[in-house]
Amino acid sequence: MEITGEDLKLINLFESVTGVIPQDMEKVGDGIVFLVDESSLGKAIGKKGANIQKLKQKLRNMNVLISMDANGPEEFLRKFFNNIDILEYELREAPGQKVAFITIPDSQRGIAIGKAGIRIKASKAFLKRKFGVDLNLRTRRVDY
Repeated sequence: MEITGEDLKLINLFESVTGVIPQDMEKVGDGIVFLVDESSLGKAIGKKGANIQKLKQKLRNMNVLISMDANGPEEFLRKFFNNIDILEYELREAPGQKVAFITIPDSQRGIAIGKAGIRIKASKAFLKRKFGVDLNLRTRRVDY
């Protein structure tokens, strides 16, 4: 990952507000997503999301998401979409390409995509950069 001067400023701001050094970050439209170590997630978010609010304020109301980092594509997706029911996960490999297929309930599609697509776009970027895997999101109607 190539870090620009602006990226370094954002990482420093994140660290100064939260006291946590992010593992990675991705700017998506008018939002930014930070990945942190699982043990640091609570500290990074802050009590009742206070650190997220401080970051939003300092970043002129940019959408800010903080998620857990992981060591493999399936673990990463399950942690990144921790508030969504992942019904199926499948990793398909072909020469020169890997694609992760996740199936979620149709009713949770909006949550997975996120405001202005920030969540799905960031997950695709992280997955590609960290594991060389593309993401295909599928939905299924589920009766609860």
